[in-house]
Amino acid sequence: MIKYVYFFIVSCCLVSMTSCTDNVSLNSPNGLVIILKADDLGDTTANWNRFMKIVIDNNICASVGIISKNVTTDGSVKEIQRVSEIRQDNKFPAIEFWNHGYTHSKINGVTEFSGSDTENQTNHIQLSQNFLNKTLLAPCHSFGAPFNRSSGVTSKALANSPEINVWLCYQKNEKHFMKEWKDPNVKVINSTDQHIILNTDYLFLHDISIGQVINNYEQDKDKPYILIQIHPAYWNNSMFNKFETLIHYYKDRHLATFMTPYQYFRYLHKEYTAN
Repeated sequence: MIKYVYFFIVSCCLVSMTSCTDNVSLNSPNGLVIILKADDLGDTTANWNRFMKIVIDNNICASVGIISKNVTTDGSVKEIQRVSEIRQDNKFPAIEFWNHGYTHSKINGVTEFSGSDTENQTNHIQLSQNFLNKTLLAPCHSFGAPFNRSSGVTSKALANSPEINVWLCYQKNEKHFMKEWKDPNVKVINSTDQHIILNTDYLFLHDISIGQVINNYEQDKDKPYILIQIHPAYWNNSMFNKFETLIHYYKDRHLATFMTPYQYFRYLHKEYTAN
């Protein structure tokens, strides 16, 4: 039987933005779904190790984008392999490693996926997929373009890696999607849909604006998910403390459930039931 995300709840949201307070059953088990998108892991560092330990110690989950060419040491490979084996109680990885490009290049304003042709983009995606799957032993189902910059051929390049089900993007910059990529914030996801877009709600390059996120909770709680993009490599102690405060704001009040991108994809397809 075809499994549908409940359409009437989506319709409620579209018709009346002031109602729809009961839409938590759409895509989220206990309220809002939080997806943490941490960018730019190359070789592991003290900051990256601290970030991943905080996530695991707090019994939540997060996703980490790997720049494949920047993982250069055996120690980094072994640490990523070790972390990728750590599971949540539901058997999904505590840290989902995703494809953040092969070089993360930016030359004269042209980035890895914003100024190259389909063949080049396909090659870079596949190089990263091979590295994640074969070297890091971390099967990869999600992709996000460096600098949140992609082009009209990126979706064609991604089609050559059908195991990628989730495109993490920033739609203010990235507007070139083929119709098969659906955002669950605006479209019904059914069992035949194998490609979803998750759009960034909060983009924090360095500091984390906790006040902004907390103050927006009343409007965010009516969304199926929010995606928070962060860059732990740049954090100092104050920023790590803010990150833990953010975790506890959602977790201790039971306001949200943390999921990884591919975990959320599986949830939408009813292949995973959250508590």
